[in-house]
Amino acid sequence: MADPSAPALHRALAYALCGVDLPGLPAGPADAAALADGLRAAGWDRAALRRHADLTRDSGQAWPHRVPAELLEGLSAAQFSAALTALVADWGLRPLSRRVRSAGTDRPSSADERLLRDLPPHFGKL
Repeated sequence: MADPSAPALHRALAYALCGVDLPGLPAGPADAAALADGLRAAGWDRAALRRHADLTRDSGQAWPHRVPAELLEGLSAAQFSAALTALVADWGLRPLSRRVRSAGTDRPSSADERLLRDLPPHFGKL
C-alpha cells in the first residue's frame, strides 16, 4: 500500500475491520505494518480481529463492516477494496464469502444448470 492519503485510508480500513472509527491511527504513507501497529495500540490485535469477524458473521451481520461515506471521502474505491482484500488475506482473517440465494435445493447446481442460468435474456426461459 502506498498512498499520500494514508490517514484517511487507515481510518477507513480500520472501520471496515473493527466497526469503529479510530481517528488516532498513524500518519505517513499507507502501510499495513503501520496500520497493524495502530490497531494493536487501540486493542485490536489480529486475534481480536479474527474473533470480532467470526462473531459478527455468526450473528448474521456483514463483515467487513460497511464504511460510512465520510470516511471514504477522497479515497479510490478500487484502492480501498484492494487494500482491504489484501489485509484480510495477509492477516489470516477468514476470506470474504458471498451468500448465494438457493432455489430451495440442498444440492449444488450442475454444470448444465449453471450454463442455462447464464443465457442472455433474449434466449427466453426454458
